[in-house]
Amino acid sequence: MSLRADVGVDLDGFELDISLTVEPGETIAVLGPNGSGKTTLLRTLAGLIALDRGSIVLDHGTEAVLDDVSRGIFVPPERRSVGMVFQEYLLFGHLSALDNVAFGLRAGGMSRAEARRLAGDWLGRLGLADQAGSRPHRLSGGQAQRVALARALATDPAMLLLDEPLAALDVATRRQVRRDLRGHLAGYDGVRILVTHDPLDAYALADRVAIVDAGRLVQVGTIADITAHPRSRYVADLIGTNLIAGDLTADGLVTAGGITIAVVADFTGPAFAVIRPQSVTLARDASATSARNTVTGIVDEVDRMGDRVRVSIDGPVRLVAEITVRALDAMDLRPGDTVHAAVKAVDIETYPR
Repeated sequence: MSLRADVGVDLDGFELDISLTVEPGETIAVLGPNGSGKTTLLRTLAGLIALDRGSIVLDHGTEAVLDDVSRGIFVPPERRSVGMVFQEYLLFGHLSALDNVAFGLRAGGMSRAEARRLAGDWLGRLGLADQAGSRPHRLSGGQAQRVALARALATDPAMLLLDEPLAALDVATRRQVRRDLRGHLAGYDGVRILVTHDPLDAYALADRVAIVDAGRLVQVGTIADITAHPRSRYVADLIGTNLIAGDLTADGLVTAGGITIAVVADFTGPAFAVIRPQSVTLARDASATSARNTVTGIVDEVDRMGDRVRVSIDGPVRLVAEITVRALDAMDLRPGDTVHAAVKAVDIETYPR
């Protein structure tokens, strides 16, 4: 089963324009900042929002055109072979766990007895056989998430959409449910798309990651690819590194603000530069460093992480440095202090934009 989606939607001034392909047998995690369009993307795939342009084609043996604006095709959500797990679960409060799972089967025309039998099977697979008669308010967060997943999978959908399925869980429950979910996704043959804000979810559950920002797809690849070569500030912040965009010339990388950064590169043109926080050294006195790249700025934040400290510097080029607690104490750095950040040209990685 595979998916080809060219999604174009206009919603109250927000434009979503994304082309996404999901190959057979793979799970894609969609990450992005709040308001970037992640949930809107899922809702268009589910048919809860109609396209303004583009098309959605789901291939599960034969091609099923779910949306095609140019041809006037729109398949309503109830006729799509799609299962969706919402962040809030959206279980029916007046129904038991068993009847919540059976609901989609009954809506598809299955007899009550057969629907309840299959629903019971699914609850058993997810370790909830003893909660079949419980209503949602009696379930823990992890149990409710499992019921929502069982309801989505019970109809054997060609596409499974998961919208922040672990976000409402506490840390301990999230770890357990993440392990369970990984096992269930591995045994599911359909298209799998997971929206999350947690890179741990993406690492544990997805084969590839799609980064969405401001309604556009800015980067797609494996976790290793994206970590090695981030292409947006959001991704750089997510993995904890410094990303600087500019134009690479014979003199170095020239930023939009006119700052020239000395680098070692064998090409010219639009480029990104990655500076690992561990490569940034800090000093109170600018003469204390011989590095070609020195930026004077103001300490913005100081975050202690065990025996390491991440120091954010606001200046002509915004940087994050990672230093030891001993170095922090020796310099007596606090937010608002002036500091000189330096990095050697050989410690900067560049690649084309």
